[in-house]
Amino acid sequence: MNHAELVISYARTHCDRVAVQMDGSALTYGELAASSEALAIGLQQAGIGLGDRIMMFAENSIECLVLYHAVARIGAVFTPVHVSFRVQELAYAISNARPKLIVTTTDQLDVLDMGLNETGHDARIVLLNGTGAPGAGQTRYSDLFSRSGSCVPVDVSPKHPLLISYTSGTTSLPKPVLRSHGAETWSAQSYQKAWGFESGDRLLVAMSLSWVYGLCSLCQSAFAAGATVVLEPKFSPTRTLALIEAGQVTAFAGTMSMYAMMLNILEERPFDTSSLRKAFLGGEPRNEVAVEKIEARLGLRLCEGWAMTESFPVLAVHPTRDRQAPVACLGRVVPGVELRLVDGNGQDVADGEPGEAWVKGPGDFLEYSDEPELTDARRTSSGWVRSGDLLRRGDDGYYIFVTRQSEIIIRGGVNISPVEVESAICAHADIADAVVVGLPDSVLGEIVAALVITRSDKPLDAEAITAFVSERIARFKVPAKLFRVESIPAGTTGKKNRTEARKIATLLEAEAVQVGVHKF
Repeated sequence: MNHAELVISYARTHCDRVAVQMDGSALTYGELAASSEALAIGLQQAGIGLGDRIMMFAENSIECLVLYHAVARIGAVFTPVHVSFRVQELAYAISNARPKLIVTTTDQLDVLDMGLNETGHDARIVLLNGTGAPGAGQTRYSDLFSRSGSCVPVDVSPKHPLLISYTSGTTSLPKPVLRSHGAETWSAQSYQKAWGFESGDRLLVAMSLSWVYGLCSLCQSAFAAGATVVLEPKFSPTRTLALIEAGQVTAFAGTMSMYAMMLNILEERPFDTSSLRKAFLGGEPRNEVAVEKIEARLGLRLCEGWAMTESFPVLAVHPTRDRQAPVACLGRVVPGVELRLVDGNGQDVADGEPGEAWVKGPGDFLEYSDEPELTDARRTSSGWVRSGDLLRRGDDGYYIFVTRQSEIIIRGGVNISPVEVESAICAHADIADAVVVGLPDSVLGEIVAALVITRSDKPLDAEAITAFVSERIARFKVPAKLFRVESIPAGTTGKKNRTEARKIATLLEAEAVQVGVHKF
């Protein structure tokens, strides 16, 4: 088998259908297959072979998808890293992957040079842009393409490595998740069925292709359906809504934070979103109030899913088959996947009780590349992948997200889910968004604190917000500290960065400031 067959097989019968478009450029399925083949030949001529690592350090582009499928053809390993990676993170990825080639842009060269100097690693640099002559050890991306010959995809084992995804770490260096041809192909085909992607879909992908959500869960699943990927360099709520209004997008997938930003725009000005047929939510816990409002605005249910870089898909809500699914559920288990909810002793919990999700399925990762201790900590001796997320299963077979174990606030020995508190705060008409964290307390262990964004520059009325929230959740969960900020700190994936939020709240608490606008 070979993951590249995902595109090649569809190109044989539908070569003229558009596979991907970005700004004014586009590739049909036939052109995507031909371009990846020409690049694969060029990579082989450059000495790249089975198991060699090819790194990409650049913004989203059509070239990224061409390169991914070219790398797959020859049995090499694709290792994308996010453009926000600084020297320490980049140096780790370079020393871990030891790439032979690094594809990048001229504006990333300074950071890349520092990362290479930090590790002492020597790699050939391939430039996607630039007008001058390439420097020593550099090659133009366009010069790698061969204009003759053929490259039949290498027949590899389903367990053959294909991708290293460097997950975004907030308390440690990124983890190098090594995924295989078999896992990637199964995952794409399973997501296509679980989320109902069809050939007529035009799926907007504004997620970074350095993460599996954008590259795999969305792009590869769209390719499995013969759909069109409408690729964006980065997420813009206004541009996303404009593309939907122009009829260029029929399907969209985003995190809770992305939908919250779209909602803020929609509350300021109208957009015609009637062309949107499917909307998907994942990657971040939901804000129930924001979900209700965005669903009303779009006239669609946000179909959720739950998975992790180490194993996907696991749970999903299908746009048509699950129309009667309970509100706020993550869906049912995807066929072929096993899911257990366990307590702290690894024993299964009863339906209705929260437990850590353990997963086993064809979409599981191989290992953390060259990090055996990390791998052993994540995977049990019997092969289950520990998620670190607490879920609850209903009698109907649908699952509900509870919280992440690492984010639980323990106040006086009682566990508090920050997601529940955020939903209660955001129900207030004056609040646009919030992030909740725990702060150290000498008596209670931790107290609840919240960074909030108010609507239309309204002042923060801490007493009114506290009274409002107290009517919705237990008093011990109500934030003891409220801080008004201009924006919520987010990680490179767009998710709320609670580690950074905790630092900001700690700083503001030390300054004894709870009113006013705070920049960071």
